[in-house]
Amino acid sequence: MIEELNGDFFQQLRGFYYTAQTGSIRRAARLMNRNPSTISWQIRQLEQTLGTVLFDRSVKRLHITPEGERLLAWTISTFELLKGMRSDVGASSGILRGTISISSSLPFSAVVVGTISDFCKAHPDVRIRIRRALTYEVVDDVAGSRVDFGLTGMTQEASNCALEELFTSRPLLIARRNNQFLLPERPGMDDISRLPFISFLGENMEESDDPYFGVSLRTWPHPPNIVLSVNNYHLMLRYVKQGLGVAIMDEMCLAASSYGAAWDDIMSYSLEGILPSVRCGILMRKHKRLSPQAAALLENIRIGIPRHARAMPLLEESTGESTGEGV
Repeated sequence: MIEELNGDFFQQLRGFYYTAQTGSIRRAARLMNRNPSTISWQIRQLEQTLGTVLFDRSVKRLHITPEGERLLAWTISTFELLKGMRSDVGASSGILRGTISISSSLPFSAVVVGTISDFCKAHPDVRIRIRRALTYEVVDDVAGSRVDFGLTGMTQEASNCALEELFTSRPLLIARRNNQFLLPERPGMDDISRLPFISFLGENMEESDDPYFGVSLRTWPHPPNIVLSVNNYHLMLRYVKQGLGVAIMDEMCLAASSYGAAWDDIMSYSLEGILPSVRCGILMRKHKRLSPQAAALLENIRIGIPRHARAMPLLEESTGESTGEGV
């Protein structure tokens, strides 16, 4: 026998989900087009039904309790299952339709343009939404089930998510060709530690959003000498071109960021063995159930990535020791 559940219970779960994601009943109500009092009542009813406390209300911003975390995981799985059921039955005719939501870093978005375009032409009844995001935002979107899957590059694992690696992207040091740093072909840690850096600054005004300055470089014996921080990789390259300092980014990021300018006076140095390569691939929430259309697109991406990933133009790489006149 299937236990009877009324519609109010599902609405209570929705109110709980948005409150947990935003940390605010008022913001949850705005997203759901409801009154805050309605959302507050839904959560109280849900707590009464389950016999537990879902949020710590002793502080200004609501903090989810351990019991609330468990319910959140079940809530996400429940609505994913319902969404998948509706899509699966709707696709029984063999025609894919519905919406696919993707959170993707800009470099990865550029890599899959051809694959996604081909998919859209083959399945005109499918609508695809792509949100350009930084890596930590992709992780948040995937973990919170705000999207079907993510496309990004990572240097460390993310909790509650699994990365299906499709290819790796090498770490590179980007410098002006006629620099005065006297860098060898393969710079070592001592060479890098004395350089002035232009780093990536995240939306929270912290270098911690950068895959290298946020993790790898912070563990070095001597902290990097950061002379400028910007929140755009293309701007980083332009400042490197001005001779202000050097930058570190992976080769996929470099290819996506070097548009719209002549880069003959900039070169790259491989940092393999010093910094980790970026693992690029499909990020999914663990135990995620995909809709038929999302599963079909992912399969196309798996097949299409080998054709596109290594077709990205890169700056000339160092082949010898740099002098003041470049190489």
